Amino acid sequence: MYTYYELREDVCRLCKLGVETGSIGRSVGGKHILYFHLGPKEGGQLIVQGGIHAREWITSLLVTAQVDFLMKEKFPLGVYFLPMTNPDGVTLAQRGAREEAERKRLVKINGGEDFSLWKANLRGVDLNCNFDARWGKGKGNRRKPAPSSYIGESPTSEPETKALVAFTKRVNPLMTVSYHALGREVYYEFFQKGEALERDRALGRSVAEFLGYNLVHGDLGSAGGYKDWCVSALGIPSLTIEIVGEEHAHPLDESDLKGEENNLWIPLLLTKTLANL
Repeated sequence: MYTYYELREDVCRLCKLGVETGSIGRSVGGKHILYFHLGPKEGGQLIVQGGIHAREWITSLLVTAQVDFLMKEKFPLGVYFLPMTNPDGVTLAQRGAREEAERKRLVKINGGEDFSLWKANLRGVDLNCNFDARWGKGKGNRRKPAPSSYIGESPTSEPETKALVAFTKRVNPLMTVSYHALGREVYYEFFQKGEALERDRALGRSVAEFLGYNLVHGDLGSAGGYKDWCVSALGIPSLTIEIVGEEHAHPLDESDLKGEENNLWIPLLLTKTLANL
């Protein structure tokens, strides 16, 4: 499995090869939310992020693999890669609750000691329900700490969410992409209308066709997600890409990435598309 500690090793390795690296902030447990950057720093930027849901840590491996694969390519626009937005949750899903001070609380929230299906952060907040985008109005939202779907005490209550919002506002990207698993689907819609809807649908369709995924229309009861916030608050296109087919099941592992290699090209292809808009 691809761990936070392996990500740190990749940061060191790629930094030595000339890739810009850094941190956008820290998690509840104090772990850095690490990033890579490829392409020009001036002008338009794209943000690609993964690992916001703990059990979907293979998206962290995929996003880091994109950096390795594309680091020598010529980008018309810059790309920030955030492989593991929820490092505490990923570590919990992979290793279980090992800290004695936290163990009793987390086991109670989880309903047992198997955390392999855990999606939330260390406080039991589902980070992809915690953004200020129709917060608390999502289908299946929960009102208390849980392995998934708990919205938090207020919008952007979590340090991981705060860090990603502040970073996104600072970068002011032309577009964002969020990787999740599973379903082999592309989502683009969150109550935008008119030209914005047509623009975002076209971008979503181009990605879906390139990957051989289904393009999903409508919000399907989504609320409080990073994509949702980028669309509604910033007015920019934002895609959620769900990798891995539904013939697979959680918990996933590295072998489930077989057949997903076309995703390695997505950041480069999108920067070329955006540069021509």
